[in-house]
This record gives sequence, structure tokens and C-alpha cells, in this order.
Amino acid sequence: MALLTSVVIVVLALIATAFYSYVNEHCPIDPAAVHLAPQPKLEGVYARNTLLENVEKLGEGNLVWPEDLVLGPDGKFLYVSCAGSGWIKKLHLADHSVEDWQHVGGVPLGLALGPDGEVLVADALQGLVKVTDEGVEVLASEVDGSKITFADGVAVDRDGLIYLSDVSFKYNVSAHWFEFWEGKPNGRLIVYDPKAKSSRLLLDNIYSPTGLTLTKDEDALIFTENVVARITKYYVKGDKKGTMEIMNENLPGHPDNIHYNYDEGVYYVGIVGQRSALFDLIWKTPFLKKLVMVLPEAVRLSLDAAARTARLLIIDDSGRALRQYQDPDAKAVGIVTGGIKVGDYLYVSSMKETFVGRIKL
Repeated sequence: MALLTSVVIVVLALIATAFYSYVNEHCPIDPAAVHLAPQPKLEGVYARNTLLENVEKLGEGNLVWPEDLVLGPDGKFLYVSCAGSGWIKKLHLADHSVEDWQHVGGVPLGLALGPDGEVLVADALQGLVKVTDEGVEVLASEVDGSKITFADGVAVDRDGLIYLSDVSFKYNVSAHWFEFWEGKPNGRLIVYDPKAKSSRLLLDNIYSPTGLTLTKDEDALIFTENVVARITKYYVKGDKKGTMEIMNENLPGHPDNIHYNYDEGVYYVGIVGQRSALFDLIWKTPFLKKLVMVLPEAVRLSLDAAARTARLLIIDDSGRALRQYQDPDAKAVGIVTGGIKVGDYLYVSSMKETFVGRIKL
């Protein structure tokens, strides 16, 4: 019996060693342990609600993956970045008609309105792009000799300086799954000076900076760090220039686009997915991440809650959550990447749908 027990132990050890070696050999990434701050209890502001279940579906079928929105200069239409088709389209607010405006040809993500009415686009494939009625111009495709690999968020100040987030210097948008699961600070912020026509690195070693906006007085950038589920402030002016502060690291999911509402003095943040105890455990255990990456795609997708929920969060200048809008089971809309308020309506963007969602406030 003792011999049999020894044999079983040896066989199991060999199987475990072989399994461990197989996972390490076939995993396409080198994951890091990511220790997230405790997730908030789903009560109070974070209590489940269904406010997004009754969205009107504007432009349905004509807006493929409407990743971001920005109000046009006359306030009568929204510019919509259609990541799934490469178009920047206009969604007219009066009759909800959709106009094919300009085809940028890449993967347009974040949008900002420039000082002269031009649309600035963070294109995941091309970099920083300027779009006008006359056409499309790539302003910056590299920084300090390095390719802008995965542009995502964009913001512009009153002086015309343009800020751009690059999610990862290592992985492009087609490998976004690798970037997310690897969990390393591969991201960076870039500033482009249109007068000098030059770009420079502003900040690096940050985690998947997806959304980007400026504070009201433009002394700081507010950016979302998707992988680590937090929102961070980086000062670009004043006594604190060059320093960072964490605004909120207790988010229920992973933040994407962020927009500042000047009338209310608050930020609108798209929150993708829903954290769980299992997810947080996997996140801080590199071998479990490797295991997930070698599993069949269907199994991996079953662990991804992004498409099964929708949330837009409103926070104040300190990062405190004020209210949220949810479609908790993604019955009407899923993967809400952001939103903006126009008049009495809230408009939400998505990386899953073919419409812009709208609810009356």
C-alpha cells in the first residue's frame, strides 16, 4: 500500500509538472500580479438599478460600435466615432437621422472638439487624427521615435494643446485582450503641439489609459486606468505640475471614456464589466491568468462580464461617486463606454451596439 501511494504521488507530481510547463509554454503573455483596491459594496450609489433598460435606440443599425460621442459646435448633432466601421458620423438630435460625415479608415475611438470646430480623434491604428469638412489628416503617429500603438483617449485645452492616451506601447487594438490580462503599466500620455507640429511623451508607466479629459481650469488631466479599475489625476500646470493623485480606485468595474460636464461640474465615466471575488483573485495570480489565456476561447469569454452589463457612473471633482445609470443584465444596451448629457437627455456610447442610447433625465 505504501508503494502504491508513493507511485500515485509521483504520477500526480509528474502530471502537475507537465500541466504547469504546458501552461507556461503556451501562454502568449507574461502576466503580472495586479492587486486591486477593495471593490465597493453594491449599495447606496452602487445599488442595482435599471435606468438604462429603457434607452431609445437612436440610429440603430447605422452606428457600428459607437465608442465615443462629442457634441457638435452648434449643439444640434453629435459626432459619433464608429469603431466597427471606421466612420465619424453625425447623429442629428432633432430627427435622429444619421449622416455619414468622414471615413477615417482606422479604428476611431475617443473624440474631442478642437478650438476651431475640428474633430480630434484618437484612432487606435493611426494615432492622433484631425477631421474637418475638408477631409482627414493624421497629426501624429509616433512620439519620440516610437510608434503610437493604441491611441484611445483625446482632450484639447483652450490654447490648442492636444493630449492623447496610448493604451499600450506593446499591444495594438487587435491584441487588446493580451494587454488587459497581462496587467502591466504599458500605457502612456502624449501631448501634441499643433503650432510646432510635434509630439512628446508626457507620462509613461501607467495602466491602460483609455479615457482622458481635462479639469475645468485645465491644470490637470483626468484619465482612466482600465486594467487597475481606477481614475487618476495628473497635473500639467501649477505648483503640483508633474505629480499624480488617485481620484477613485474603488470602482465596481473597469473605467473607459470620461467626459467633464461644465454645467454640473462632474465627470461622466463609462464602466465596463463587473468585478467579482473570483475575478479579483485571478487578477492577482499570474498563473491563473496564464491558465485563462490557454483555455478555449468560449471558456475565456464566459469569464468576461463586459458584454453582460452596462454602467455609466457620475463622479465629482474629488472622485466621489454621485449616481449611476445601469442596465445590469445588458437587456437593452451592453458595454457602455461613456456618455454625455445634452439638455434633458443622457446619451450613451457602446462597443457592442449599433446605436446610440438615449434616456430622458
